[in-house]
Amino acid sequence: MRVRTLSIVLSTLVFVAALSAIAGARPASADQVTDLQAQATAIAQKLVLEQLQVGAYQQQYSVVSIRVTADSQAVAETAQQIAQDRTAIEQKTDEVRQQAIRSYLDYGTGSNSATSALFSGSQESAQATSEYTGIAVGNITTAMDQLRTAQGTLEAHETSLRQQQAQDQSDEGKQAAALSQANGTAQSLAALQNQVTGQLAAAIAAQAAARAAAAAAAVAAAQKAAVVKTSIHVPTKTEAPVQASPSPSPSPSTTTGTATAQDPVASGTDPALNPFLQCVVQAESGGDYQIVSANGLYMGAFQFSQSTWNVAAQAAGRPDLIGVPPNQASKADQDTLAVTLYSLDGERPWLGDRCSS
Repeated sequence: MRVRTLSIVLSTLVFVAALSAIAGARPASADQVTDLQAQATAIAQKLVLEQLQVGAYQQQYSVVSIRVTADSQAVAETAQQIAQDRTAIEQKTDEVRQQAIRSYLDYGTGSNSATSALFSGSQESAQATSEYTGIAVGNITTAMDQLRTAQGTLEAHETSLRQQQAQDQSDEGKQAAALSQANGTAQSLAALQNQVTGQLAAAIAAQAAARAAAAAAAVAAAQKAAVVKTSIHVPTKTEAPVQASPSPSPSPSTTTGTATAQDPVASGTDPALNPFLQCVVQAESGGDYQIVSANGLYMGAFQFSQSTWNVAAQAAGRPDLIGVPPNQASKADQDTLAVTLYSLDGERPWLGDRCSS
């Protein structure tokens, strides 16, 4: 596995810690969002109940309106019947008057009609006339009384219907007022619901913006911390022990000091590699210190990326190696920066390599 950039590793660790702190801390706007959500829920419940009440009032109003219509129809039918009875009474009265006038005019004229015979002649005839008159007048009077009784009954029924109609009209007015009030309440609740919904959306947007700002601040802090850490020289006691490699015939060129990127032979000492780094050399490059990966991103025996190499050079106090391609540095310099990187971050840069424990 290729060596990962140390600054990215450090930034990721700090950023994860910052996100954990953000997730654990509740933003100040969270209370407002919770309150608005609770308020919106309560308003929605009230609005549903009010709409049900409006439906009930609407149904009651429809029932009362149907009753008022039926009352009006019944009153109209009763009034029509009374008018017909009055017309019949007037017709009967006119008939009786006409009959009486004709009987009076026909009396003594010598008419041979059966009626005139009843009004002339002997005492028996007079008796028959009296009986006829009594029967005729009695029948007419009875008919007139019956008509007047029916008329009175109809008029009383009409009065009762009109009273019922007035009561139903009063109920209709009350139901209309209740329905209007319920509709007004429902409209007010709907307006309040729209207002609270808008406030809730604004609060959620503000909360999201605050979280984004906090995350951006955490990233900036992580990057700053990584830069500060990599710019500090690692104390000597944290570095791997430096041992001189055995040389059968030391030459004058192998003196202590720093090696330059142009010198192909290391002028400094080559630190001993621990078992893990020895394994890494074989696993990553097969021991070839000049090798370059196929994509050109990883170089040298430990397959450093250029950015990781620069960080390790800074930490090792070797600014002269910053910017130098790792595969062009000497074996001692490559080993030195690998030991430095291992002392800073252990096996983590090569995490996933077969050498990792």
